[in-house]
Amino acid sequence: MNLSIQNSPVIKFRLHIIIGALLLIVFILLIARFADSGTPKTRTNVWGIVVCIKSAVFMAYQIMTTHMSRLKRWASTKVYMILNVIDTVFWFALFVITIMGTRGSTTGSSQALGGVAATLVFFLW
Repeated sequence: MNLSIQNSPVIKFRLHIIIGALLLIVFILLIARFADSGTPKTRTNVWGIVVCIKSAVFMAYQIMTTHMSRLKRWASTKVYMILNVIDTVFWFALFVITIMGTRGSTTGSSQALGGVAATLVFFLW
């Protein structure tokens, strides 16, 4: 029984669904944190939203080129690997920036949202 993710499209698709759900939750938390009046409106807080959108686009490319027969000609293992490496670096940077930004928050709700977002970003990293 080979449980390799590359050889099992069902497991790979379920993993993409889980990652997509976590990505959506982090996106909503970062929007809520940005909308909170106690969070400073700096570029570091906006950057988290951009990282979520970038990851969603990368994941959409991977899912569409894997599962849609018309787009399979653009599927490439090298591209998948490069996108995943780029994604990992950006999620690590977002984890560090989210923790640093949580320290500068003035309200408890902003710090709580930052802590929950940092925890979920750690799992996406």
